[in-house]
Amino acid sequence: MTSTLGFAILAVLARGERTGYDIAASMRRPLSYFWTAGHSQIHTELQKLLAEGLVSYETEAGPGPQDKKIYRLTGEGTAALRGWITDPPRERPERDELVLKTYAAALADPAALRRLFADQLAKHEARLAEYEREEEAIGGPPGFGDPRWGNYAALRCGLGYERHRAEWCRWMLDQLSESL
Repeated sequence: MTSTLGFAILAVLARGERTGYDIAASMRRPLSYFWTAGHSQIHTELQKLLAEGLVSYETEAGPGPQDKKIYRLTGEGTAALRGWITDPPRERPERDELVLKTYAAALADPAALRRLFADQLAKHEARLAEYEREEEAIGGPPGFGDPRWGNYAALRCGLGYERHRAEWCRWMLDQLSESL
């Protein structure tokens, strides 16, 4: 059974052939708005996808002593990705460390808690500003069917998330100010 990371790799390869390094770079943006993976995870998952017949590769001369592998989707990989796209997502437990800390916040030093939320607010505002610059550079959604449409949809999700988190951090700071 292909993992979610495996499907993320298949989705990257659906846009064109890539080396393992290129796959990792493609996952930085826009996939990093909602999914991250390191080189070692990608390499391990590529081996599984190869064993399942979902990807194949050809070798080319690399910049160093070893050949580089250029990965591509197989017909089976394309079919698996198409089927997966419209399956309902798996249930996953929510694990948000900041919310958990907030749940136990009554035990914390209020000044330290304010610093924590001020720092978190700054991080979310910085990420939001970055995403807003990216949205402005794009200028609007490409038409559905264009691979960049998925990039834009992921960016919109990231924008909404960062706006929500920044607003929540502001609310927490207001609440903490009132309690001091």
